[in-house]
Amino acid sequence: FRLMSHVGEAPRILDVGCGPGMQTIELLRLCGGTVVALDLLPEMLARVQAAAEAAGVADSLSVIEQDMAALDFPPGSFDVVWCEGAIYLLGFEAGLRKLRPLVKPGGYVAVSEAVWLKPDAPDEAVEFWREYPEIDTVEAKLAVIERVGYELVDHFVFPPSAWTEHYYDPMERRIAEKAPVWQGNIEAEAVLDAARHEIDVFRRYGDCYGYAFFVIRNA
Repeated sequence: FRLMSHVGEAPRILDVGCGPGMQTIELLRLCGGTVVALDLLPEMLARVQAAAEAAGVADSLSVIEQDMAALDFPPGSFDVVWCEGAIYLLGFEAGLRKLRPLVKPGGYVAVSEAVWLKPDAPDEAVEFWREYPEIDTVEAKLAVIERVGYELVDHFVFPPSAWTEHYYDPMERRIAEKAPVWQGNIEAEAVLDAARHEIDVFRRYGDCYGYAFFVIRNA
């Protein structure tokens, strides 16, 4: 957020595909303005609202239940559009094109996206990511950003700890909790096996891929 040096003192921010809202609460604490948290799942919005109330920042939060593929806001409604861990639902280039009209001229878009960190990833890692064919190198994503018409402010790759501390460690705890309960349930056990496989792939090949975060400006 601090990379957005021209955002103003009380920005209006849209958090698209907010999920449980860890980043939403941080934005509320940092921005000095208002945040609109948008997600298709009402249970996620309820978690965001509860977290904002617990943090004492709920007065600056609005929640909207809406599909990010059908965003319904007038052009230039926001100083910042934030999309952390969700733009893959639209596709990177399609998502950037969809978000751009919502941002005021000179405003910012912040997105995270899966990227390859090494040119020749092992076959098992490539196979794991086959379901998301848009994964590509950071350089390829920067080319997309330029093609869509944004100005790059900065970008960085999340450290491995961002995956483990905030995602895989909690996932492992949930697996341990659910495994005895779901024993014998074929469909549920398949879900747990898929989660275990994801963790295993990351532990072995996590140096080959990651998430990059891009701060870009509607020039």
